[in-house]
Amino acid sequence: KTEKGYSLIQIILGVIMLYIGLHHLPAATGVDTVATTISEETAAEAAPLPSEESDPCPNGAAYYLYVAGIVILVTNLVSIVSRVSKHLAMKDGTIDCGEACGLGFLSVALVVLFIADIAMLIWGSVLVFGAWSTWTADYATYAADPEHHNYCAYQPMMTAFVILILKWVLIPLL
Repeated sequence: KTEKGYSLIQIILGVIMLYIGLHHLPAATGVDTVATTISEETAAEAAPLPSEESDPCPNGAAYYLYVAGIVILVTNLVSIVSRVSKHLAMKDGTIDCGEACGLGFLSVALVVLFIADIAMLIWGSVLVFGAWSTWTADYATYAADPEHHNYCAYQPMMTAFVILILKWVLIPLL
C-alpha cells in the first residue's frame, strides 16, 4: 500500500511540476543560440537582461520543474506498465521465456528511471536551494543588481522549493 500511495503522490507532483514548469518557460525567440559560443565575461557584458515577460524564471527553476515533471511521469508510467505486465504474466500461473524477457526489460528500465529520478532530485536541490539565498521574486530588484540577486517568479520557485522538501521527506518512506 505504501508503494501505491507513494506512486500516486509522485504522479500528482509530476503533473503539478509539468504544468507550472511549462507555463513559466521562456518565450520562444526564434534566435539560434547554438550558432555562437561566447565566454561568461563576454556574455555578461554583451547580453542584456531578459525581460520579465520573455523569461519569468532565468535561474532555471521553471525548466527544472518541466524536465523533472516529465521524468517523474514517465517513471511512474513504466512502473504501472511493469506491475500490470507482471500481473498479466502470472495469470496462467507461470512466466514463460518471452514474458520473463519483457519483465526483465521493464525491471532494467525501472532501475534506470529511478536513477534518473534521483538525479533530478539532486539537480533540483542544487539549483533551487543554491539560488535560495539570493532569490527575489521582484524583477525590479533583480534588474537593479543582477550580480547579487537571481530572479524567478514566485510560483515556480516556491513550487520547486516545496516539492523538493516534500520529496526529501518522502524518500525514507519508500
